[in-house]
Amino acid sequence: MYVYPSLLSSSGGRSACGGLLALVALTLLLAGCHRGAGQGVVAPVVSSQPAVPRDAAVDAAVQHANHTMAAGVPIGVSAAPVEARFDLAAVPAPGVPFVVGVALLPGAPVPLLRVEVSASEGLTVLEPEAQASHEKVAAGTVIPLQLRLQSAEVGTRVLMVKVTLELPEGPQARTFAFPLLVSAPATLAAAPVPPPKPR
Repeated sequence: MYVYPSLLSSSGGRSACGGLLALVALTLLLAGCHRGAGQGVVAPVVSSQPAVPRDAAVDAAVQHANHTMAAGVPIGVSAAPVEARFDLAAVPAPGVPFVVGVALLPGAPVPLLRVEVSASEGLTVLEPEAQASHEKVAAGTVIPLQLRLQSAEVGTRVLMVKVTLELPEGPQARTFAFPLLVSAPATLAAAPVPPPKPR
């Protein structure tokens, strides 16, 4: 587009030139918007909030089990992808039933998971009375168990939990042990205070 120099020499020419340039810019802008409207271009929406994973609650449960519960002692050599954690709220007393919390942590998806609980001599498993099964277990989840036990006498006992994973390539089992110390509650008998001697 050619602009005559005479239009730029006067103040009226300068305002006319500025108005002409603004009109051209507006025309180009509208033409560009019209072309983009037919192409279905949508600007991406950016959220300022961080993405929350769907399994955030599951991760929290796994972290809680790993940080607050004691790890079971594996017995033998096994490649079964599972871990076990144990929790005992108080020291067991002889003759009094007590509860042990167990958290099973599978590291792979399992179509069927079986749990068997046994104990060393002197320790009785009250619950569960039979083998427990869990179907379609996802990896990275927590399977909580509540075991009810009782020991008649003071001493060291061992709780054992065997986990069998029915995997597509075949069953794999892993056994975990958890030592328990059964002790008598401390009873402090107050000694009688002798009366003061007469003077």
